[in-house]
Amino acid sequence: MKRIILLSLVTILMFSCAQNNRKQGNLIVKGQVKGLRLGTLLIKQMIKDSLVSIDSIKVDGNEHFEFHTRIDQPQMMLLELPEVKDGKILFFAAPHDTIQIFTYVESFGIDPKVKGGINQAKRNEYNAMIKKFNNKELDLFKARFEAQKSQLLQEADSIGKKLENLKKKRKLYTLNFIFQNKDKAIAPYLAMMEFYDNVKAIDTIYKSLTPEQQKSIYGKELKKILQNE
Repeated sequence: MKRIILLSLVTILMFSCAQNNRKQGNLIVKGQVKGLRLGTLLIKQMIKDSLVSIDSIKVDGNEHFEFHTRIDQPQMMLLELPEVKDGKILFFAAPHDTIQIFTYVESFGIDPKVKGGINQAKRNEYNAMIKKFNNKELDLFKARFEAQKSQLLQEADSIGKKLENLKKKRKLYTLNFIFQNKDKAIAPYLAMMEFYDNVKAIDTIYKSLTPEQQKSIYGKELKKILQNE
């Protein structure tokens, strides 16, 4: 009888803790890893220049998952499946977002479907356009290689110029995208990733950001770049 009462108290306590965790969490990350039977899903965030695991779920026969965790500011985060080589999925989250991720265990980290808040939506929009740039660049690389192989040097040179123009168009697209979304956390993040070695561009971008984004995680990183100029 005492054992039954003790087990009941433990169950109630565990349920209470789970409920408290859900109430305390301001970010939901859920989804499906098709084909996953056993493994550990980890959510990681950058803390003091290191990726730190902040939550985990043991998977045992259920390929659906749901995290309730807490973050203070919009930021890029990571869903990791250590059992898969390079099994990492990036997503942009903010407090009170619900992030939905769908992928396959055998291709975990490769072209997952990710939906979420406004920053993730903007990231999806940006990535879709960059994918087009990348595909076009790959086509031009192949064409230049074939031209060089066939000793068509003038044609190869012409394709080389097209490649340079394409790279400039990509940078210009990114710059315009940042300016159009200067009130969102995705803007300073993209600036940091794409223009980290261009202080002049960083300075122009930083000045264009809203005060809120200048004080954001990535806005502060841009400021560091400018201060270390």
